[in-house]
Amino acid sequence: MAKKQSPNLPAGRIISADDEGLAAAFQRMGETLGRLGEGENPRDYVKRGPGIIEEHVSHIVELLKDADAFDVIELMRMRELPMFLEGYRESVEDNLPSAGELIALILLARGQRAPVYPPTSKTRPAGVVPDLHDRAAEILTLGSFTLLDSGERDKYGPLTALSASYVSHDLTVQFKQYLHVHDEINTALFASEHIGDLLVEALGFSYEDFLAVREAVAQVHGEKFFALRDATAAMFEQRDARANAPAFLAEARIALTSMMELPGSRATLSVEEIAPSADVDPARAQAVLDLFSLSFEETDALDVVRKFLSGDHPFRSASLVRDADGVYISTGKPIGTDCFRLVAEEALKRSAPKFKLYEKRRVTVSEELALQRLAALLGTSTTYTNLKYFRANPAVDVARLGPDAQNITSLAEQTEADGLFLVEDVAICVEVKAKSLSSAARRGNVQRLSADLRDTVGSATAQALRLEDHIRTNGGLWLEDRTWLDLSEIREIRSVTVFLDDFGPISTALDELVRADVIKSERFPWLITLHDLTIIAEVMDRPAEFLLYLRRRTESEVSLTFKAIDELDLFMLFLAGGLWVEPDPDRVSEEFLGVPRPTGKERRRYRESATPTRVMTHTDPLDAWVYYQEGSSAEDAPKPVFEAMPAVNDLVNFLQDGRKPGWFRFSADLLNLAKEGQDSVADMVQHLVRTTASDGLHHNSLMTFAGAWGYPTLFMGTKPKGMSDHEANRRLAIYGFTKKHQIKSDRALMVIFDEDQQVRSVRYDNSPPEENKELDDAAIEMGLIPAAVMGRPVPPSARRTTKRLNPGKKGKGKRGRS
Repeated sequence: MAKKQSPNLPAGRIISADDEGLAAAFQRMGETLGRLGEGENPRDYVKRGPGIIEEHVSHIVELLKDADAFDVIELMRMRELPMFLEGYRESVEDNLPSAGELIALILLARGQRAPVYPPTSKTRPAGVVPDLHDRAAEILTLGSFTLLDSGERDKYGPLTALSASYVSHDLTVQFKQYLHVHDEINTALFASEHIGDLLVEALGFSYEDFLAVREAVAQVHGEKFFALRDATAAMFEQRDARANAPAFLAEARIALTSMMELPGSRATLSVEEIAPSADVDPARAQAVLDLFSLSFEETDALDVVRKFLSGDHPFRSASLVRDADGVYISTGKPIGTDCFRLVAEEALKRSAPKFKLYEKRRVTVSEELALQRLAALLGTSTTYTNLKYFRANPAVDVARLGPDAQNITSLAEQTEADGLFLVEDVAICVEVKAKSLSSAARRGNVQRLSADLRDTVGSATAQALRLEDHIRTNGGLWLEDRTWLDLSEIREIRSVTVFLDDFGPISTALDELVRADVIKSERFPWLITLHDLTIIAEVMDRPAEFLLYLRRRTESEVSLTFKAIDELDLFMLFLAGGLWVEPDPDRVSEEFLGVPRPTGKERRRYRESATPTRVMTHTDPLDAWVYYQEGSSAEDAPKPVFEAMPAVNDLVNFLQDGRKPGWFRFSADLLNLAKEGQDSVADMVQHLVRTTASDGLHHNSLMTFAGAWGYPTLFMGTKPKGMSDHEANRRLAIYGFTKKHQIKSDRALMVIFDEDQQVRSVRYDNSPPEENKELDDAAIEMGLIPAAVMGRPVPPSARRTTKRLNPGKKGKGKRGRS
């Protein structure tokens, strides 16, 4: 994993997936910086932006005045979209689909498909495609720079920057969702078996019609292209034999020209072609094509570009261009990509009764799918769905709603939580929001974005944290039937808020959401879209991995340190072992017994790990796996997996098999160890086993993991061949319970290994630290080293172990046992 200091991120760093991705990122950055004049900074460049954009637009219009618009649109599609996905890597390629859309908008503004000036023998738009790409790329870059510059000045409040980032992301990023997830969600929402004829009445076609037409568009376009390719290849094979045949040569030139030089005609689509291919009524097929297409309309090209760059993005909901004769051509992405739901919702809103029926379906689908995905991740069904409980009234202290509360209705009112998972000693509170961002917010209206985020992110966060607060404070809930739900055994609580809409960079921008008062708490839920949650559920193998990821994403140090446009980039960084921050050593020392004051080295390591970090594209391996699973790529690709060392992997798998004590929470603690720490676990087990094999005695050791999520302790012991499992377990338990109490560890896992390094037994103790004179006396009698003089536990990046060999043998450990 490559890490470099960036001159544009003071005291920060960027992380790319590999050196090749880093090189590509710096090349793009170098190209951008190369456009700056001598002594010019980015803000000066932005000030020159309007003039640069005007010059580019004028030049593009002039370049294309004698070209058929459809030729140019198809040529740009071929330039900006990969023809095959085998081996494709987003992080290193220079494809820019939004550049093709920008050029298409400029062409639409001239009001006609036909050339403005008569073409000549020199008219070859293919030759200007590289120039078109470069000019469109700079226009898009300036647009993003201008948006981000306005955001830095917080002109409209703390959400100005986030709004600018969202609009920039919306303009430049396409294919925001993987196709199979996109279709699964839309099918659940819009299939006729669920909503009847609502779509037919609102749009003139059903969802099934849409799917068939979308497939037909791709099929007809592909058949034309490959038929011409095959014919051209056949002519190439005959070139020597027919070199002197004028008709053959003319036919070959026409084929090659249609293939690569003037491809507009061979790329066209018509209702007459699409309807039979889709087996859809022609009127319905045309309704689909028209809804997702734009027509030529004479207007000022520069004005169109300016609006586009400010967030008025016509191709947000379209991917076809239609000429005056009703002939269509694709700009690249399949119709409905990233937009079908939004387009359908806008149509349904024209009838309040229709939209109300759909809205009910939308809420049901969003909640059901979100809980299904979380159930898959946690390996268990939702414990409570649509949980109705009593929450404290605004003026009432939550603590008054404990198990002994009286007159509940005078203190609280009934509310509902979408879901609650209880997994071992962990509670996960879930809220789901199906509401979409408004079109005004998508176009960059900061005030509307602020209102929308408060209705979605803010509301869901408050609801999830409210449930969390009641459980944390009172150890249970009063349910709607006035019975008490005892949750006193819960030791860890996390909150998840799931959104149907694609929020782009919004869901990863916790700092801005806190500053804008959208999130009104120092605790953070995990903000996740249903699409990204689905992908994560498909990739993750073990519930403990998910708990660890949930900890990392809801931990303020991690969430505020790592910045990414895409949640899945953070997820892939996590799988690779990179999404972590050292725990604050001063806080750990103050909070936990037995942890001495930190050294300068430890403080420096913490500061270095907490450096603001920009996460670049990490999803190339994920893309390759998904494309192969979807059938878009024939190249087999492995599923991304969480990286862990064999010894810890084996122990976690052992705990998970049959869900042995500690299988969920403590497994996440083990997986949190860095490679060095995991190696230490393996080394210590091997050392204990070798020693036992040598002397035939029981030995044990401990590792402590004090950090942001508590004070877990791992106790490891051995069972000699001549000792029973019960006796080995008893000896380790006496030491483990006593030592855990002495250092006030909040949880401990005690594991017995035999001489073959096989686990014989496990014991999990998550009892909270409390006063216990009997254990205090036992610690003194056993000669355990007092917590105040113990060696320090070490952070996740460099775990060490404290060992005790042959604890039962007299004459050893005279200086005190650890």
